[in-house]
Amino acid sequence: MRKEEKVNYAAVLRWARFNPRRIVFLLRISWRHWRVNRRRRRQQRQIDGSIPSVLAISPTMRCNYNCTACYSRGRPTDNELSTDELDVLFSEAEELGIHSIVLTGGEPLLRDDILDLIAHHHRLLFFLITNGSLVTPEIARRIARSGNIILLVSIERFASDTDELRQPGAHETAMRAFAHLRKARAVFGFIATNTSANTSQLATDEFIDQMVTFGCVAGFFTEYVPCGLNPRPDWVLDDAARAAFHKRVLEFRRRKPIVLSQFPDDEYGKENRCSGAGRSSLHINSQGDVEPCPFVSIAHENIRQGGLIAACQSPFLRAIREQPKLLQRQRYACSLFEHRAELDGLARQFGVHCGQKW
Repeated sequence: MRKEEKVNYAAVLRWARFNPRRIVFLLRISWRHWRVNRRRRRQQRQIDGSIPSVLAISPTMRCNYNCTACYSRGRPTDNELSTDELDVLFSEAEELGIHSIVLTGGEPLLRDDILDLIAHHHRLLFFLITNGSLVTPEIARRIARSGNIILLVSIERFASDTDELRQPGAHETAMRAFAHLRKARAVFGFIATNTSANTSQLATDEFIDQMVTFGCVAGFFTEYVPCGLNPRPDWVLDDAARAAFHKRVLEFRRRKPIVLSQFPDDEYGKENRCSGAGRSSLHINSQGDVEPCPFVSIAHENIRQGGLIAACQSPFLRAIREQPKLLQRQRYACSLFEHRAELDGLARQFGVHCGQKW
């Protein structure tokens, strides 16, 4: 275990200390994690493939916001996985020993069925990423009662930053969502995209303390990747800014009562290896296509043919994993996006479907 991971674990203990509800939540999640890891190891021996520990799913690509430089803008919004198809997918994830589902998109709460589906799958821990606009007091209470949802509300530091990136009033909407969630005593946090324009502001005690005051128990920083429609190359962090931000996150972990994660550093680690393409994670889009990660819309399998086991056995994802260079990042936060030319060539060999033109 790396030092950073130990510090983050200490932050979990600081968060749960002297709070019975938080202690119960932490113990429940820890027990589930231990049990599903055993199941995943058993299943791994039975299939000729790679079972990820985390599954990213976009139940919809529809969104009621039109955020600047969003990676999912321009993707198809039709032919979504049905309620029954998502139900089967979640059941397969449970049986294979996948312990966490990241629900992204699009805006997941636009799916009226999503909270009911989550309620039927208590063995899974769901991280639901939302802009907060659909978080009502009743939604907040349902999330609090679930026991297996950590809601992450998108925010970009100051009101002007959030509103500029997302839409006028987006920051106030996020604050209202935090208030509903805190009153309901739900487990929730924030997720922020750090760019060259806002990194210095996100890496401040003022921002982290504000999130703690609002009731956030976790925070996720995601470094901007210039993909999707109308990308902003000027938002890409340089090496100095990236290193400075990572240093600040490590400092916060030692001092703040909040669990902080940072992409890509926490994912890639000292070996600088991507966890995507089925190594530890993969992405299933709203149409069922099995993609290496959310930033790369390219797929060989679809869970509508063969289900999740076929996705874990994907020869295309295996071919990616067998080329270490494709998993090494340099300039960008996502190695697979960075090596898109090589992936394009590999895709042609497999006759792979590219869902979005790079």
